[in-house]
Amino acid sequence: MKHLPVLLATLLTPVFSHGQVQAVVQAEYYFNVDPGAGSGTPLPCADGNCDEAIENIAHGIAAPGLAGLHRLYVRVKGSDGIWGSSRRVMVYVVPPVAPLNAGVAAGEYFFDTDPGPGNATPFMPEDGAWGQAFEKASAVVPGNLAPGVHLLNVRYKSTDGTWGPVKQQRVEVEAPTITVNLDLRMALQGTMGATLMNNTLRVNGLIPLEEPYSAMGFDLGEQSGTTTTSQVLGVALPAGASVVDWVLLELLPVTWPTLETIRVPLLLRRGGTVSDASGNFPFQLTIPAGAYHVRILHRNHMPVTTQSPVTFNMNGASLQIDFASGATPVYGIDAMVQVGPFWCLWAGNTLWDGTIKYTGANNDRDPVLLRIGGSVPTNTVNGYFNEDVNMDGVVKYTGSNNDRDPILVNIGGSVPTNVRYEQVP
Repeated sequence: MKHLPVLLATLLTPVFSHGQVQAVVQAEYYFNVDPGAGSGTPLPCADGNCDEAIENIAHGIAAPGLAGLHRLYVRVKGSDGIWGSSRRVMVYVVPPVAPLNAGVAAGEYFFDTDPGPGNATPFMPEDGAWGQAFEKASAVVPGNLAPGVHLLNVRYKSTDGTWGPVKQQRVEVEAPTITVNLDLRMALQGTMGATLMNNTLRVNGLIPLEEPYSAMGFDLGEQSGTTTTSQVLGVALPAGASVVDWVLLELLPVTWPTLETIRVPLLLRRGGTVSDASGNFPFQLTIPAGAYHVRILHRNHMPVTTQSPVTFNMNGASLQIDFASGATPVYGIDAMVQVGPFWCLWAGNTLWDGTIKYTGANNDRDPVLLRIGGSVPTNTVNGYFNEDVNMDGVVKYTGSNNDRDPILVNIGGSVPTNVRYEQVP
């Protein structure tokens, strides 16, 4: 017989009759429906005699036969022979648990896709034999899972031949980290000369020691605040190794989309090679192994992205990505412009919004005028500014070598309402 763990000492309280305290001489309980005073199930007092004003019961209360929510009533009779009113509490009876007659006969697991009961990877309990109702088991997860989030599924088979439900848990596999040597080459239209890019910003001491892209809103993670040195910026010879400006490398994961985009600020040199902030070329790149679209950006040029993903999967490997010569196919149509021997990023994206516009809302011409004061078009401003489209260290709106005309030229040169859009996957 199941008993409810209900304490009733507070229920067997004194009975008042005509203002007098009566001793408890009898107690009873019932569930749900009142059988009538004196017809409930008796409750014996703990001391064997019901003769005090306050009594404790000797044992629990037998639960009703049906599981679920029930109303439990208790009442007591005073020494004057009068039954008091019933006191009620709500109780929940838990259904009985059937005894475990079956043991565990087998266990198996699978990731993501269910091959069907009995067709997954089997595993054994720690004691080496199935058969108990409760078993402790573990398994070695295979090392060939692709990095990313997976669903681990486990199920057991009982000794009666029935497979139980699948238990699931999300697991994340991290990609191995590798270091590669990257030979990256590119060119910028805004500063392109006959055979080399100009380095006027460096000559005039305008290139900042700290990368500018965090201030533009790019999340560089641990690369945020990367700095170079005056010695690196001071290199003048050989001419092709002289720094032109900061650029930003982006690696966009495609094999395992759960990986984050990797951004690395780098230094572009006059001959088209790209070094790290310490001046190393080729430079080392430590990243999770995988396939990435490689994208290169500049603060006032249109970005360019590899047409196909580049696979980085071998530690210590050397790779070349050459946007400048056209050897590396790029994504989109008319994504780059040829200037002399070099393929270059399009200049004029002063707002860095993915378009080059000469007129209309959010155009790239108005910021040039605003930078020089907004009212006198012949003004000029010297400095390191995104509005300096030709990267000569001077923002100009009119006159020779101004920064407005290249914007018009790059949208076609004759229809000012044309728009050039960046080409990205």
